[in-house]
Amino acid sequence: MSKSLSPKPTDRAPFLFPLGAAFHTDSLVLHATARHHVAQNIAGPLSIKTVMRGEGTWRASGREWRVKQGEFLILNAGEVYSIEIGSPSPVTTCCVFFAKGFVERMALDATSPLAASLDDPMREGPALDFLSHWHTGPLTARVQSLAARCNAEPRPTSFEEDFAEIAHAMLHLHAEMQSKIARVPAARASTRKELFKRLERGRQYLYANDERGVSLLEAARVAALSPYHFHRAFREVFQTTPHAYSMDRRMERAKERIYYGALVADAADVAGFANPPAFTRLFRRRYGMSPTEFRKNG
Repeated sequence: MSKSLSPKPTDRAPFLFPLGAAFHTDSLVLHATARHHVAQNIAGPLSIKTVMRGEGTWRASGREWRVKQGEFLILNAGEVYSIEIGSPSPVTTCCVFFAKGFVERMALDATSPLAASLDDPMREGPALDFLSHWHTGPLTARVQSLAARCNAEPRPTSFEEDFAEIAHAMLHLHAEMQSKIARVPAARASTRKELFKRLERGRQYLYANDERGVSLLEAARVAALSPYHFHRAFREVFQTTPHAYSMDRRMERAKERIYYGALVADAADVAGFANPPAFTRLFRRRYGMSPTEFRKNG
């Protein structure tokens, strides 16, 4: 499996860590830079995909995910996927692939008595199904910090613990997902699972299109639900309404831009607020200071 096809002069060859590691057999990091790369119909191990620079597109389970900085994608073991990179400037990806059963054994140990592990420490755990593929959060930085150390050292100390820590974070994420599924307003487990997948589709659409504002009807259509059921189930599962979720994301986007020096009017416009004074009032109510004060306080 290669991460770079027809490298350009400024592209960097794929970096595999540890050197000589094998997919499925070992836990490994694949870190590479390329302008153009296409790989199709890969049935890989449980993995985390991140992008350190630019944007990459993965396709799996009949859907397409465009992953940018600060985001990560989880693909289940055996899930067939494709990746496509096409950019005038180099795109840097960093992906963690787990050895077969590595995360599953940790999940089993975390939920079973110690005596069971003493009797059979390498017993196989049940397969984990990450119904929610696309995420944002600190797990991205954890994966990418490992990649940075891999580049600097031929074999960083404690790298095995790094894989274990990342796996622990994934198990925490999986537990959060299960608690959300339990809040889905449906009696049958199969119905809750399907409804959660549709709600996640709508939530991700709201996130990806926050700069223009998405109507309830539009988000519900993407989730293949009626507006009533989408709004009701979304509120139950995510403990907020679709509108409030979108507004939170828009405000965070504007705040980040202001932090990095953007003018208030420009930050408001990019975040989809057409009225800067109204944006300033909302910012003050939410964060306890004006956008200008926030920039000064850093």
